[in-house]
Amino acid sequence: MKVLHLPSSVGGNAWGLAQGERFLGLDSSVLVSRQNWLQYPADINLNLQNYSSQPRKLAKLAQTFLEIRNKYDIFHFNFGSSLIHLPAKHLNQFELPFYPDKAKLFVTYNGCDARQKYLTIQRTKIAACHNTNCYGGQCNSGKLDKYRRQGINKMERYVSHIWALNPDLLYFLPKGKSSFLPYSISFDGIDLFPPKLGKKLKIVHAPTNREAKGSDHILAALQKIQKTQANYIDVSLVENLPHAQALKIYQEADLIIDQVLIGWYGGFAVEAMKMGKPIIARIAQQDLHFLPEQMAKDVVETVIQAEPDTIYQVLLNCIENRQILRKKSEASLEYVNKWHNLKYVANLTKQRYESI
Repeated sequence: MKVLHLPSSVGGNAWGLAQGERFLGLDSSVLVSRQNWLQYPADINLNLQNYSSQPRKLAKLAQTFLEIRNKYDIFHFNFGSSLIHLPAKHLNQFELPFYPDKAKLFVTYNGCDARQKYLTIQRTKIAACHNTNCYGGQCNSGKLDKYRRQGINKMERYVSHIWALNPDLLYFLPKGKSSFLPYSISFDGIDLFPPKLGKKLKIVHAPTNREAKGSDHILAALQKIQKTQANYIDVSLVENLPHAQALKIYQEADLIIDQVLIGWYGGFAVEAMKMGKPIIARIAQQDLHFLPEQMAKDVVETVIQAEPDTIYQVLLNCIENRQILRKKSEASLEYVNKWHNLKYVANLTKQRYESI
């Protein structure tokens, strides 16, 4: 069975999933339309960032589609996007109707490709969507929410199954055709680095988007602690660094802070857990029913949970009670090896590929 994951490298999830599927005997590859600054690997890279005009980009995408449409049995899209996907130009997943009948189509939604601002605000009091500056305020007009709904509706018509990497996305995806899928991160080059827990606690936060992760709340709490506990913490922020460089900083951490708004952890936290790092993140209890029952129990026991109004006290507890961090370090490694094992995640997709 030949599988192609496309067209983006968001979070390195497609690459990790392809490696897991290869372990299970599938001929699985990754195509990306452009290289992003994190520089995740791919088998095929169209490098559209090097094309200066929109017509040339469209021509390259059309040519690529004609080349791949009969070469694979499975087309697994990610970030809610197909190869030719320009919503603002009214080309929502344009090529979906033109894949051969024998091909099976699937899609994974990663985050804000499905999450919708105003429905999220109505549903929960804590979310990045409440911040009008999140991602530069691009969702404030409601236009992107409309594009997302249109895209989801079209995907539903053509794909056999839909996965979501964040539990809350399943509020926006069609019931009966959608399910949760854990992150599938390739752990190549990621080794065990348990926290050293010396006098100074080394705390790392990676605010890839400050508004989305609630970094203002996190940084305010850290600054407050530094006024009284400066001799006991050492804070590092990881921003705008290639993935390989960021990993080197994570290795030295005693404690990783992911986010306090989104309600789930990201791929960054998965990599940190594989190093044996304790993680702080907000886990939205009301979303856990979308997970396997045992995973829901395990995540609550593994992740050190914090919200905007509790992050300061949570950090103080970590500084004052290092035994918590030792226990959470062990729990992180056990959790990631169980629920983010590439063979485990790939088996979930393989079963769907073969059963439909």
